[in-house]
Amino acid sequence: MTKEIANALFVYLETLYNLNQKLVKLCGIDVIDDFESGEKDILDMIQDVPRIIPYSFNKITQKLEFKERDGLLEYQDSILYLKDNYEQILSENYDFLDKIRKIRNKYEHKMHGVKYKSSGSGSLSLFDYTFMVENESTEITAGSFIKLIKSVNCLFSKIVYDISKFAYENQKEDYAYYRRITRFYFTDFNKIYDNEILRIVGKIMKKF
Repeated sequence: MTKEIANALFVYLETLYNLNQKLVKLCGIDVIDDFESGEKDILDMIQDVPRIIPYSFNKITQKLEFKERDGLLEYQDSILYLKDNYEQILSENYDFLDKIRKIRNKYEHKMHGVKYKSSGSGSLSLFDYTFMVENESTEITAGSFIKLIKSVNCLFSKIVYDISKFAYENQKEDYAYYRRITRFYFTDFNKIYDNEILRIVGKIMKKF
């Protein structure tokens, strides 16, 4: 860890933090009683996923992959576990990440090319959204999103630990910047996802 890398990481940490908040909030949605559909939040989350997981589609191999210097992978020589952790996340969430890619690519270049079709939730189930992308129905479920983000949270908690260690070793732990980004670990969100009060927490995060 270096000062340059620690400073560059802020935007990634902030993006993941906001994504987690939106995900928790959506887990409290009730499509029957709520006045908010959550459509904008789910599309914002879809836009953010490739910003924190720098994967792309190889048109030659027709497979998802990582490019050596995209996103945080620019620092893989300093954050030695980064590439392996990303590869594991991609492998364990491949089909879901491919759905994210298809929706994001179309929405980014032609917003009206992604049609909101339906959404659902119930007393025993969390949210799901279905979009039409080039006449293909694509479903995004809470379970798949939570599984993905929990893995990313584990990776970023390691990064936060490294930043905290760097700050301590260089007498920077009292600097406002380092105090801000090391005040909690992303795995704290995982405790909420794994708890039965997830839906309740999501509900109270919404507007009255």
